[in-house]
Amino acid sequence: MKTIGIFYGTTGGKTAAIVDEIEFCLKKADYQVFNVENGIEAMESFQNLILITPTYGVGELQKDWEDNLDTLKKIDFTGKKVALAGLGNQLAFGESFVGGLRILYDLVTESGGTVIGMTSTEGYRHKESEAEIDRMFVGLALDESNADDETPDRIFDWIKEITKEFN
Repeated sequence: MKTIGIFYGTTGGKTAAIVDEIEFCLKKADYQVFNVENGIEAMESFQNLILITPTYGVGELQKDWEDNLDTLKKIDFTGKKVALAGLGNQLAFGESFVGGLRILYDLVTESGGTVIGMTSTEGYRHKESEAEIDRMFVGLALDESNADDETPDRIFDWIKEITKEFN
């Protein structure tokens, strides 16, 4: 498997903690981690990507992702396998839970990338989400406010699946 590029944005620190958990699960894999606060230019050099964003407001990307949106739109994802993970609050924002995932999903797929690692919506208590397609989230959906006890298992299972699909 080729090197995995992990790109994340964080404001309050919860996403950085998720990155730590992902790193723990990837302990035998070759990967590099980038905070998008410092830019996303390195993204182009990876065939295997994990993009992680919390959702703010009503389905919006985290600020550092938002600041890099123009650059992200210029990246050619053709031939790249991209796994997405998103954080949100399924109770307080049940109508836009992990909506930031959908923004990344649309950008990647419209630019030729293959999104892997979709997960079931079963076990969540949100009302709806833009990040849903046919009862599946377009990536790993995490709720650190209401279901943090499920996070380690969800990440472990997800990493096991996506690493089988990476180049």
